[in-house]
Order: sequence, then structure tokens, then C-alpha cells
Amino acid sequence: MKKYLLSGLAIAGLMMAAAHAQAMDFSKPYVLGEAGYSFGTSDTGDAGILGVGVGYHLNQYLRTDLTVGYRGWSDVDMKTTSGKKKADLWSVPVLANIYATMPINQMFSVYGMGGIGMAWNKTDSLPDAKGATKTNFAWTAGVGIDYMVNECMSLDLGYRYTDLGQARVKARDGYTGKSKQDVRSNDVKLTARYYF
Repeated sequence: MKKYLLSGLAIAGLMMAAAHAQAMDFSKPYVLGEAGYSFGTSDTGDAGILGVGVGYHLNQYLRTDLTVGYRGWSDVDMKTTSGKKKADLWSVPVLANIYATMPINQMFSVYGMGGIGMAWNKTDSLPDAKGATKTNFAWTAGVGIDYMVNECMSLDLGYRYTDLGQARVKARDGYTGKSKQDVRSNDVKLTARYYF
């Protein structure tokens, strides 16, 4: 008798959860703000990251957004015949992202994401090379976990690998080093989203 009672309660619970999910409106626009830390790879230095964006939650499993970021307080190594020289670096990536979400329960979900766009990487001058700005194709991919605070707000802790293309310097007379360098990083960020 107990097993039938427990089975009945389990089925009722699943039906109530399904009804709740159908009652919720997952098709909502949102705005977001994010902040985090970017761990540079290879010749890219660590940095702080900030970002804002707008997006749309298509359904329970898919959402998409457009973000504008700032990756600052960093540097990039330019290899020269006299050794590595660090050029100060900041980047502005603009990315269109899509997220595939898998709900765990009513409050938590996990996701995988990918994004493509453009990045503007700017370097400051070295003693024997001028700073320059370079426009690049950029892409990112990552995973994360999302927590629904309430119907209007969620918090998202995520990891992403980001390739922002290349940074460059303009060689002056006597500069015998590399003038371009890849800008790649592993980013950990916290994102807050507000739904309308």
C-alpha cells in the first residue's frame, strides 16, 4: 500500500511541476549586466571584464542575447629580438550569443553557450613601436549554472573560453619583433539578468 501511495504522490508532484512550467511565461525579453575575471592564455595577460546586453528568452530551453563587453587592465607580450615586451591592452568585444538550457528544478538550470562577433583590440606604445587598434572576428564558448531569484531576475555563474583575434603594434625604425599577437582567455563571470 505504501509503495502505491508513494508512486501516486510522485506522479502528482511531476504533474504539478509540469503544470507550473506550462503556466510560466518563458518568452521574455531581458537586460543584463556582468562582471568577472579573465585569465589570459599564452601571451595574453589577465584582465578584469565588464559587460552589458539585451536578450530574449525564446522558451524554456533556448535564449539569445547581444552583449558589449570591456576587457581592460591587461597586457600582451610582443616577442622581439631583445626578449618579450609587454604592451598595455584593452578590448571591446561585441558578441551575439545563444544558450541551450537544461532545467534542474524550478530554480536552477545548467547551460552550454556559444557566440560570435567582433572585437576591437587596442595596444599602447612600446619604446620602439606605436600602439594600434585592430578589428577582429571574435568567438566564445562556455558553460554555466543559472539561478532564478524570482520571476523577474536571475543570477548566472559561468565559464567561457574567448578568442578575441589579435592585437598589434606599429613598428618603428629598429623594431625587429613580432607586430601581432593572439588575444585569448579563460573567463569566469557573474551575470545578473532582469526580465520584463
